[in-house]
Amino acid sequence: MLTENQQTVYNWINDDLELPVYAEAYKGAIEQLNNKSSGYITFVSHAGRDLMNSLAPTVNGVKRQQVQYVQLLNDIQDDWKDEWGEEGFNATETNDENGHLIPDGICKKIKKLIEDHKEGRLRSEDTDSSFFTTFLDYPNKESIPENISQEWKRARTWFVGHAHLREDEFSIETSDEVKTHFQNLDNLLYNAAASEIELLRSIHEILDEANR
Repeated sequence: MLTENQQTVYNWINDDLELPVYAEAYKGAIEQLNNKSSGYITFVSHAGRDLMNSLAPTVNGVKRQQVQYVQLLNDIQDDWKDEWGEEGFNATETNDENGHLIPDGICKKIKKLIEDHKEGRLRSEDTDSSFFTTFLDYPNKESIPENISQEWKRARTWFVGHAHLREDEFSIETSDEVKTHFQNLDNLLYNAAASEIELLRSIHEILDEANR
C-alpha cells in the first residue's frame, strides 16, 4: 500500500517520465520493505541502486557505461608472468631472461585499466549530480548542498554493497539501514516529483492565461 506521497512518485515515474520499469521497481521496493519478504534487503538495495544510477541518465538520454574490469584484467593476465613482482624483483633490471622487465604492451594495458577506472569514477560523480540538476533546482553539482550530496552518496554506496547475495546474514541493524537509506531516497524522489508537478502546473496556468 503506497502512501499519498509515494503514489505521487509512482505516478510521476510511470506517467510523466514514462518509465514504467522504474516505477514498478520503486513500488516493488516499498512493498518489500513493508512486508519484509524473504530476500527483501537485496531486492530493495538493487532497486535503490538502479533508481539512483539510471533514472536521471535515462531521462537525459545518456547511455550508462561500465568499466569492463574482467576483460581488461583478462587481457593483462594472459601476458603476465608469475615472477613479476616476486621478492627480489627489480624494476630497473635489464635481464630479460629473468623476466625482470615488464614489456611495453603490458604497461599500456595496465595504463588503460587505470585510465578507464578514473573515467568510471568521473562518470559516477556525474551520475551523483545528474539527479539534482535534472529533477531539482540545482544548476550544477557545485550548487548542491554538501550534506545532501554526501547523504546521496552514502545511500548509493550502501545499496551497491547490498544489491547482491552475500554469505553473511543480514542483521537487525542492516534492516534498519536499508529502511533509512530508502526513506532518504524516497524523500528526494518526492521532492523531484512535486517540483516537476508544480512546474507543469505553472506552465498550464501560463498557457491558460495566454489563451483567454
